[in-house]
Amino acid sequence: QVSACQEPPRFSSLPRVARRAPTSAMPNIGLFMQATCENIERIEFPEDIDWTLDVEQSSGIDKRERITINAQDEVEVPNSKGSANFIVKWEGAKQPSTMSIVTMTRKTEVKEMKGKKLGEYDANSSEMSPIAIFDCRGMEPTRWYPVGPFIVVAADGGKTFKDVDLSDAECDGWVEYDDVKDQPVGITELKFEFRVMK
Repeated sequence: QVSACQEPPRFSSLPRVARRAPTSAMPNIGLFMQATCENIERIEFPEDIDWTLDVEQSSGIDKRERITINAQDEVEVPNSKGSANFIVKWEGAKQPSTMSIVTMTRKTEVKEMKGKKLGEYDANSSEMSPIAIFDCRGMEPTRWYPVGPFIVVAADGGKTFKDVDLSDAECDGWVEYDDVKDQPVGITELKFEFRVMK
């Protein structure tokens, strides 16, 4: 679990077994978050948002910082019939590496996600919850920047805050005032981690 106040651990410190061979299709990698919320019902992550990430080459040391990936962007993969949401050609690599945002459909087989919902964080959750899944081939996410824009819904039918940047929630905290329910609202101690999904 990391926040912006700390140097995040490298994803590649996970056991090699969990990461599988970098030459084959990489597993789905889930982005999990947890936060302390005051008078908040939920945080929504719209389908069309840009996710801002640092990524790292699976079988090397090359990195790209603060890349953006959006589920609405479709890029053709060179020498392939497929497409992806983000493509990078690492120096010296024969093939480009790709990343796509996984959308949950009946065909999507992620056992750990059975009965769970992506794109939303329940503020009453007391554990790390998945908010996005990335299909990674030849690269891995190592850092998430929660710049949004996200949607924060206050508790008890309170105000809905749009275009929220949660960067401050990692350190000092994101604080607003809900004038509908006459209550302060806040999100602090935001932490995240990446996990291989099965």
